Amino acid sequence: MSPLNLGPSSAHRWSVCTASPQFLLDHASELPPDGGVFADEGTLAHTCAANLLLGFPSGDMPEGMAPHVHDYVEYVRSQNTAPNSIMRIEKKVSLFYLPERNGIVDTFIMHPDGAKIIDLKYGVGVSVQAVYNPQLAIYAESMIQQWEVIGEVPDTLPVQLTIFQPRDRSNREPVRTWMLTRGELRKYTQTLADKAEIILAGRGEFVPTDSACKFCTAKGICSAFASQGLVALPDQARVIDLPSSNLVSREQRIRALRYKRQLIEWLESLEDQEKTDLLKGEPEMGFKLVEGKSNRAWSDEAAVLKLLSNHLTMAEMRPPSSLISPAAVDRALKGITLSNRFKNRLEDLTVKPEGKPTLVLESDNRPSLNNKLDQLEKLI
Repeated sequence: MSPLNLGPSSAHRWSVCTASPQFLLDHASELPPDGGVFADEGTLAHTCAANLLLGFPSGDMPEGMAPHVHDYVEYVRSQNTAPNSIMRIEKKVSLFYLPERNGIVDTFIMHPDGAKIIDLKYGVGVSVQAVYNPQLAIYAESMIQQWEVIGEVPDTLPVQLTIFQPRDRSNREPVRTWMLTRGELRKYTQTLADKAEIILAGRGEFVPTDSACKFCTAKGICSAFASQGLVALPDQARVIDLPSSNLVSREQRIRALRYKRQLIEWLESLEDQEKTDLLKGEPEMGFKLVEGKSNRAWSDEAAVLKLLSNHLTMAEMRPPSSLISPAAVDRALKGITLSNRFKNRLEDLTVKPEGKPTLVLESDNRPSLNNKLDQLEKLI
């Protein structure tokens, strides 16, 4: 069995940077630990959800976890309503491209009219999308190939791949879905199998990208990652000469760290200048401005206190001193039967400030503020 890590959860990395599995293995003793408290929290959420779906007590959950776990459980159950369907929870499955290794599928539902994979993501800070998600695709292909051993699965069979991420700060919609056919799934996953074959044959190449490098623990010693950022700097701003090998030495790392503050300040000043140019109407060149994130707020706190006092105590409304936020009110009132009049009044007291202009890559899905301004000018 190969010691290389070609698991589904890291497919976003190894399917792009095919040299990374061997590099991580070769330098395992030098790398910072992976996971931590957030990984442990996610594991507990999965365990509690699986217990409930299998008909067992959920077990102890930290404060605040239960609503998210129950939302996931309710969603899964809502997806398992077709006649003659079969549902598997926390199912161990042999990986189609590496049969001696297993993956764990959160939820798999199979019925004559389609197959569904549902994956719980408990993280907060990073939005996980379903479309072209290699982890979901690997789970689906592995499960369906097992199914094909006992029965025919037509290429036209609908396949639904779903991410359920209830705590995502960037996207309040927890359900993200990728719909494709069994034939389309086979075609997509063949590219993943080809990449795994390249890795196992020892022919991997370093391909630093945002998606591949984001959670790679070898970023601090990988010259390919360093090149991605430093190679673009002007010669006079270059702080280290990049080595020809794949390893950044400790001496080079220390030299670069001495310039950390200056590099950060310089890059932030470049970002501010680019924002200014775009706001003045300069054409977009690789970057664009979008509306930044903002949190809901109250337009009249006194009126909110009066309204909420019908359902919440003063301690609940002011934990510990400031007025409870609109998002916290949603959670506090969940499960309470509310009149339409109450809900409409609460909505009237809620405002959503405009977010500050934020600089992002042109490939970002959010609409450009420049386009919005152009459309407004045309209307005027």
